[in-house]
Amino acid sequence: MTVAICAVTLLAYQGLSISAAVERLLTTNFGEAVSVMSTVKQEKRSEQEIQVLIEQLETEGSQLIRVVLQTEYICGVESEQLGRMDIPQLKTLLAQHPEWEAKVTSSDTLLLSQSVNDLSPICKQQAYISIDAGGNLNLYEGKPAEENVIRTFFQLDVGTLESSLPEGVLEQLQEGIRIQDKDEYDSVISTFSDFAVDERHRLLRNGG
Repeated sequence: MTVAICAVTLLAYQGLSISAAVERLLTTNFGEAVSVMSTVKQEKRSEQEIQVLIEQLETEGSQLIRVVLQTEYICGVESEQLGRMDIPQLKTLLAQHPEWEAKVTSSDTLLLSQSVNDLSPICKQQAYISIDAGGNLNLYEGKPAEENVIRTFFQLDVGTLESSLPEGVLEQLQEGIRIQDKDEYDSVISTFSDFAVDERHRLLRNGG
C-alpha cells in the first residue's frame, strides 16, 4: 500500500513533458499494425468467410471498396481511412489480418476493427484522472474543469483517502493527475481502488 501511495504522490507532482508521438498503427504495407500492449489471436480467416464478406459488398466489375480501420483503446476510439481497394487487394488484406473484425456497413464500405490494450495517442496527450464533487474517480479528456468525462471507475471514500494519503495529494487529485501511458493509468487506478466504497472493491481490499 505504501509503495502504491508513493507512486501516486510521484505522479501527482512530477512535471513530465508530453511524450513523443506514438508510431502509427498502420504502415503502407499493413504488416506492422501491431500493438505491443495487446495479445492478438492469429487464427486464420477462411476463404469462405472472406467470400461471404465480398458477396455482401455487392460489387460490380472493377468497383473499388472503401476500407476503414477502427481502433478501440482503453480510452478513445480512432478511425483511419485505408483507402479504396479492389477485390483482390481486399481479399489479401482480410487474409493477412484475421485479428481484425470485419463488417460490411454499406454496399461499398468495409469496416475493420481492432482492440488495443493501451491509451490512444490523443489520450496520452491530454488524459487526466480526477475526482468529481460526488467522490467519483473519473477519466477525463482534457482538464477535469472542462468536465469531459470519458469513463467513471468507482466512488471513493474521501474521508479515508484524505487521512491516508500524504498532504496535498487529494488536492492534486481534485485538480487532475496527468496520465501519459498505461503504466501510469494502471498504477493510479490500482492505488485508488483501495479507497473505493462499492461492495466489489471493499471485498478486494479486505481480502474477500
